[in-house]
Amino acid sequence: NVTRLKRLENLRREFAANVSHELRTPVTSIKGFVETLLDGALDDRADAERFLRIVRDQAARLETLIQDLLALAGLERQTEAGGIALTRLPLAPVLAEAVASRAGKARAKQISMSLSCPAELQADLNPGLFQQAVGNLLDNAIAYSEPATAVSITAARAGSEVRLAVADQGRGIPAEHLDRIFERFYRVDKARSREAGGTGLGLAIVKHVVQAHRGRVTVESTVGKGSTFTIILPAP
Repeated sequence: NVTRLKRLENLRREFAANVSHELRTPVTSIKGFVETLLDGALDDRADAERFLRIVRDQAARLETLIQDLLALAGLERQTEAGGIALTRLPLAPVLAEAVASRAGKARAKQISMSLSCPAELQADLNPGLFQQAVGNLLDNAIAYSEPATAVSITAARAGSEVRLAVADQGRGIPAEHLDRIFERFYRVDKARSREAGGTGLGLAIVKHVVQAHRGRVTVESTVGKGSTFTIILPAP
């Protein structure tokens, strides 16, 4: 028990430090560029517009980070209160909506997306949360894949389970990172993750959503060949 409490305390401290760092970065950038504008950069229209675009982008990043933090807090609160409401639904329309919501991002990189899911396949879902989890996996697949590659989404029943796999042809994840990528703020490549607009919370949200659906999520990856994230739910 003492060991577990110490581990939880270390995780709490690490989380607090990571939150502080992630919030400080865009705030510092916004403050710096606003001060530059006030010091005279407003007089140069080209510079002013460039700095304001940076401020806008950093504010958007800050907003996304806060939204992800609130989403995680909400999931934890609902879980502690007895879990989220689940409804037995066909899986295909839920997945189709998640794919459609990311179609623009995929087109921008000439990435093709394919969806294979039997029309009769059902699962106990909270459709909004489940779409968010699948959307997060698609965001990562698109962000970390090279242009003109493919992302596939396949779902099928396997015995007593429903398995949903999101596979990409991206750069892959080194084996030493696979055990930690679902931790909050854990990044395989910090610079590239921030450049791609990630908050470091996307996979943590996926894990919490899947657990709230009484399931689990796994990952298999080969560097240079791609990654496959698999959501496994109990079949109705």
